[in-house]
Amino acid sequence: MRLPIRYSIRNLFRRKTRTALTVAAVAMVTAVAVVMFGFARGVLQTAKDSGSADNIVVMDRKAASMAFSKITLRDLNLIKSLPQIARDAADRPLISPEALHQSRLDVGEHKGRPATVRGVLPELFEVNRKVHMVAGERPSSGRKVAVGSLAHATLGVPEQALATGAVLKFQNQDWTIVGHFSAGGTALDSEILADLSDVMAVYQRDSYSAVLIKLASVSDVTPLVRALNDRNDVQVKAVEERQYYRGLAEGFERVILLAVGMAIVAAIGGLVSGMNTMYASVLSRVREIGTLKVLGFKSGDIVLSFVVESLAIAALGGALGCAAGWLANGVSAKISTSAFTITVDQQALLAGACVAALIGLIGALPPALKGARMAITEALHAN
Repeated sequence: MRLPIRYSIRNLFRRKTRTALTVAAVAMVTAVAVVMFGFARGVLQTAKDSGSADNIVVMDRKAASMAFSKITLRDLNLIKSLPQIARDAADRPLISPEALHQSRLDVGEHKGRPATVRGVLPELFEVNRKVHMVAGERPSSGRKVAVGSLAHATLGVPEQALATGAVLKFQNQDWTIVGHFSAGGTALDSEILADLSDVMAVYQRDSYSAVLIKLASVSDVTPLVRALNDRNDVQVKAVEERQYYRGLAEGFERVILLAVGMAIVAAIGGLVSGMNTMYASVLSRVREIGTLKVLGFKSGDIVLSFVVESLAIAALGGALGCAAGWLANGVSAKISTSAFTITVDQQALLAGACVAALIGLIGALPPALKGARMAITEALHAN
């Protein structure tokens, strides 16, 4: 004879306070797990989406990144002559020399905020098709800049502080915000774009940080990267743009591992909490278990009843936790001088649901087995 499912469900309402507290605990743990997994997904997604398959980055052969690179005018002119470069309607090569700087700037009352300033030419918008203006004007000479959609998160300032017309101050110069751009959720969303000549002047540069090139065909990427890296007349190295940004993301591995680790710790904490709750529940229902045995129910049926009850609580708590975690989707977060959005996608929600299911299963099974194995006389005479 099997215990009906409605017996387990009815027990949930017999102990309303305990059920509510357990649901709340599961929901909290699940929400934390979902947000932590969403945090890791956001970092990885930003790195994955940054760059185009037909673009390559050319920088100093000795540099680890654009920020420490120097490309001379001579090198730039040699690169411009490459026949594999795509050309625009006016037959000009689609090539974007850039000057990149990590700066400290002032935004109104917010002082010394770290930011990435990138000096560019209008060609950037042709070479990197993911970058487009969403409001206002493109950056131009006269210290007129455009800010990315996540620049406020990088700077740690309210979004309205970077409204059109606001003034930024860095390198002892005032720079006026004239527009806002989006880079499609890529790394550039965290940056500030300025006119290349202005950046070269205020930072007293005579060289570029890097050159971004759009090729006429994706099939030319690998051969050209290899050819440039083998040349001795230019001291540069080339890397496929997507690979470059994925390499930068490797620097965030510890942060990603920390986020996943926190999610796992939260899950373990939830399991321990769930087991404690279920142990308490079993101890308070020992006579009930003995009575069920007297009525002819087998130990396996009793264990199953407890597991079903626990899984029902976990399902409700997991659903509430996933819903709470979903609220963090799209929230801006910051790592160093870069920002990204927390991505609570199907994988993050699935991870949260698995955490809730484990809490329900592992939290109920051991104490339920212990209770079911007790002798009938011992169970009926328990306090």
